[in-house]
Amino acid sequence: MIKDRIDHKKQLKRLVEYEDQLRKYEAELKRDDDSCRVHMINPSRICPNPDQPRRQFDADELSALAESIKRYGMIQPLTVRRLSDEDTPFGGLYELIAGERRLRAARMLELPYVPCLIFDADREESAKLALIENLQRKQLGYFEEAEAIDSLIRKYGVKQQEAAELLSVSQSYIANKLRLLRLPPEERRIATEGNLTERHVRAALSLQEPELRKKVLVSAAVRSLNVRQTEQYAAELMTEKKPERSPGRIVIKDIRLFLNTIDRAVGIVRAAGIPVEQSRSDGDGMIELRIKVPDNPAAKR
Repeated sequence: MIKDRIDHKKQLKRLVEYEDQLRKYEAELKRDDDSCRVHMINPSRICPNPDQPRRQFDADELSALAESIKRYGMIQPLTVRRLSDEDTPFGGLYELIAGERRLRAARMLELPYVPCLIFDADREESAKLALIENLQRKQLGYFEEAEAIDSLIRKYGVKQQEAAELLSVSQSYIANKLRLLRLPPEERRIATEGNLTERHVRAALSLQEPELRKKVLVSAAVRSLNVRQTEQYAAELMTEKKPERSPGRIVIKDIRLFLNTIDRAVGIVRAAGIPVEQSRSDGDGMIELRIKVPDNPAAKR
């Protein structure tokens, strides 16, 4: 009788452990399945991505997108990651990975729910996914792209080669993008508002002086110069800036080098059999040299 009770307790304990394992398995399975299912989430529960590479959103484009969503619905889900699973009056919180324009349009329409795919990603992975998604859609300006790559490198310690592999580009592509950030904010604004291309900006970057770079950017924007014309203009300014030098001009910083050169020249002439007379006098901060050479050296021999 006692043995039956002990066996019963063991069986009950094993059953409880089995149920606990089953619940854990179901929870893991549900979480793994999150990325495969579309979830309807209230837009107020979705926080913006602090590493969103895109900074500029055209108001007219957003209005047109909102009108399209209103008419046809949101065809493509947003991509989010979990921030909290806590039970709140509004449910858990999520952070946006991709779909900033769609989320903004949904908020303009005051939609109660938006379709979302939930990715199991940390902060760094979220930043990488946001950058890749924008690049694949070619929605970023070249300055935004450069700033996003720079953010990955500085915030998360990603090397240039790693960034190149991540974005499926060459390392020189990454280096060229980062080079654009040498322009200060004011010059970037001129390039952006003037609808200048990345190649226009690179032409301006060939100049070191800020006033000349700004001159090139403003001229390219106002005069609608093409890339070749902009490069030529930058080259002209660079040439004008260089100090003029006489051909073959020698700069002597120490007068002793000059005097030694004279002495050597006189010694060479004397060694050739020409009777050269040399004298020197110092005074009043000046050095006076006198060299006498016969006008008919052959007659003096």
